[in-house]
Amino acid sequence: MTSLRLPLALLSALALLWACGTPQPVGQRVPDYEALASGEPAPFDSTALNYLIVGDWGRNGFFNQAEVAESMGVIGERVRSKFTISTGDNFYLSGVTGVDDVKWDRSFERIYTAPALQSRWYVTLGNHDWQGNVPAQIAYTETSDRWYLPAQYYAETLAVDDETRALFVFLDTNPLAYPEDYRRRFSDTGDWDHDGQLEWLERTLENSDAAWKIVVGHHPIYVGSTAYSDNERLVERLVPLFEQYGVQAYFAGHDHNLQHHRPEGSTVDYFVSGAGSLTREVVETPNTLFALRVPGFMAVSMTRSRMTVQGYDEDRRLVYEADVPLRRGARLDLPFGLGE
Repeated sequence: MTSLRLPLALLSALALLWACGTPQPVGQRVPDYEALASGEPAPFDSTALNYLIVGDWGRNGFFNQAEVAESMGVIGERVRSKFTISTGDNFYLSGVTGVDDVKWDRSFERIYTAPALQSRWYVTLGNHDWQGNVPAQIAYTETSDRWYLPAQYYAETLAVDDETRALFVFLDTNPLAYPEDYRRRFSDTGDWDHDGQLEWLERTLENSDAAWKIVVGHHPIYVGSTAYSDNERLVERLVPLFEQYGVQAYFAGHDHNLQHHRPEGSTVDYFVSGAGSLTREVVETPNTLFALRVPGFMAVSMTRSRMTVQGYDEDRRLVYEADVPLRRGARLDLPFGLGE
């Protein structure tokens, strides 16, 4: 009998260690999602505006970057992705030195090779990009057929269908997210003008008559992280503008995982897609609908009345799905899986 106890105890200990090492999602919507996620997700409408979002990826293919890229290619083909959005930290650890830096080849061109990833990449700048040559990432727009960063911050209006337009605003959140004295920690090649960017943002949102308004930046506003907390500067500077001008969603990176947050009473959904390579542990906050430490990315489908956001891991497994209504409180704002 004694001889059996040690193996059983050892097996129990190994099982416990395995369970502790398996990432588990947290958040208010996890039970609802898990109850409905046993089947295959409904396919995206191929006529909708479908695209991918990935962040925090540039590590020469290591730390799951290559695996995530391969999965993006497969899912991108499946959903007929029209473009890709990068939420920043495009090149670790310190951006690029110029348009001829070997990192362009090793972390971008030779990694994202799938046919579905050859369309335009709308790019934002992360804090690690600000450690290098910021103008070089802008200048690469003229070199590449797909890399698109025409300025530190910019906007694009795209067609969802014949009658519906979507405004995409791409921010440089580095000057907005950090105290003024952090400026000296970064490269002096970029324009650290937070006031000018905020004035531009308000004008852009106010002047747009697009039905959908989506904002993208590197730094999360709300986050469930072991490394970061909600960014009070962004809460103060960005959230009132989002609420005032009808922004439906904000996508960020910076934290290396997949997350979805919405504060009580908010009309805006806040997503984190920063799992393009190395990952980081998550924690639940009062605003957390979902958070999971897993290498991966998000796929988005927009129609005239709703936006579906899916999270995938590096093995192409669907780990999360959420619907965002055109107007929160409308018919589509129903429990998961019921909005039609």
